[in-house]
Amino acid sequence: MSTFNSRTILILAMLLLAACQSTPETAQSPAPAVDTAPVTENAATEPEAGTETSTAEPVPEPVDFYQQFYIEAVASLKNGDTEQALELLIQVSTDAPDKPYIFTNLGLAYFKLEKLDLAEAAFQEAIIRSNKDAVAYNHLGILQRFKGQFEEARNQYQRAIRIDSDYALAHLNLGILFDLYLQDLKLALQHYQRYQALLDKEDSQVAGWIADIQRRLKSTT
Repeated sequence: MSTFNSRTILILAMLLLAACQSTPETAQSPAPAVDTAPVTENAATEPEAGTETSTAEPVPEPVDFYQQFYIEAVASLKNGDTEQALELLIQVSTDAPDKPYIFTNLGLAYFKLEKLDLAEAAFQEAIIRSNKDAVAYNHLGILQRFKGQFEEARNQYQRAIRIDSDYALAHLNLGILFDLYLQDLKLALQHYQRYQALLDKEDSQVAGWIADIQRRLKSTT
């Protein structure tokens, strides 16, 4: 049976629409499972689960020049002023290059601005400084999926999940990868279901994908 059924076309249309709309992340980024807020110092070493993975608040009180710039950059990134955030993050990355989460945020800013090569370089830099950055791995997976490097994307998503098994967005991205690109419906179903289990409220669209895969698997047995 052809995999390009109505559900497949719907997902592809969704991805294409999101790519065309681009700039803010989840609402309008090139993939349906992109982190929506900056990564703070604690989140870089201990990522939280799912859509909240990078939403921890910045350090509350500035104590030096670097921290003031960082707080302003985080606020700008949260508020959608990506150009301002990028300018500040570039400054911060020069002043305090030993902080891996700065490069994750820099990658998120470039990603929002569709400067994907620079985003990839920033995420790679974050990982060089800390191999526990699930957000950076997830976004590298997205970028590699854009390039058609599906096995590499799979490896990046799986690295993100090994760091944080409750990272809902990485499970969703891995489900889409298995569903549309690697043609493994059983694994797609597993990750879609895990994604749903990690949400406070069920994603109705993904629920439809799950039901469709279950019907297709049943029809082949």
